[in-house]
Amino acid sequence: MKKKMLPITAALISLCLTACGSDPAVSDAGNLSETAESVTTEMTTAETTASDTETTTPVAETDTSAAEQTASEETTTAPKAEVPYSADDLIGEWAMPGTFGSQNNSLTVRKDGTAIMRYAAGGTRLGKVCIDTVENPDGSESYRYSLVDHDDTAWISFVCGEQPVNKLSSDQDGGTEFVRISLEDVAVEKMNNLTFLLKSMSGGGGDLATDPAKTMAADGQTYTLVTDTRFSINSLGKIAFEKLLEETVTGSEYTRLKAVLDDSIRISEEDNQTYVLTSGSHGYHTFETGSGVTLSEQTDSSFTATTKDANQLDGCGTAHFVFDGTNWTIESYEYQ
Repeated sequence: MKKKMLPITAALISLCLTACGSDPAVSDAGNLSETAESVTTEMTTAETTASDTETTTPVAETDTSAAEQTASEETTTAPKAEVPYSADDLIGEWAMPGTFGSQNNSLTVRKDGTAIMRYAAGGTRLGKVCIDTVENPDGSESYRYSLVDHDDTAWISFVCGEQPVNKLSSDQDGGTEFVRISLEDVAVEKMNNLTFLLKSMSGGGGDLATDPAKTMAADGQTYTLVTDTRFSINSLGKIAFEKLLEETVTGSEYTRLKAVLDDSIRISEEDNQTYVLTSGSHGYHTFETGSGVTLSEQTDSSFTATTKDANQLDGCGTAHFVFDGTNWTIESYEYQ
């Protein structure tokens, strides 16, 4: 359109010059200027109109193109499949198969996804549960529950499988396996540990295996060499008792029993071996856990367990448990 306007403008200017004559008078120059301005104004108006007309079509074309592109994206982008697993699948208590206790690794997964691994050899490792997607050679996807550090680096993973999840298997660390355990299992184990400790510290050596031929005297009392292999006592000695006590009770009860333990379990200065008090024996309390326990007052960080069985001396044993950040421990207990 703009190219066609130029000859029309030239023709109009030529007509104006012919009408005004060849005398370049000032008044004629003014008329010429006014005429040229008028023509220029008309030309500008025409060009603007033409320009508006020209730009209208591309806008419509752009809108159409955008709509087509959006439709194309909607057609080609398939919705991503929802992951059928979550950290919630693992909430609860876990232990390696076999006898649950200090001889096995154990694991706790909290409602916020945090995980606490407790090692039989001692120490803990904290992390969180994440779901990792694994692309298989055939193009399909599988999933893993991964325990990761604060920087999201996985240190052990378990294959996601059947739900609800009651068993975890990993091809790492020699094929580590965990099975789900209940809070009732935890309570029974801790109550049994406490009974074992109370009996060991009752004088007379409890039911610990000892060597009667090897004794030592201290503070007017007699101690006998411990040869019992439970809880790795034969290799760790008093440390094993201390570790077990720390994993079993907490708070003021731990402080009280630690003083009793230091008096009942001693290390000989002569052979650096562990000896247990075998004089001045006295009674001790027991938890009758043969039929299990009943839970009450359960929260995310505490619960109370009461034995279903009773004995003539103590009756039923009741223990209040708290989660100390890494472990379930007995905060207080009583018998009735």
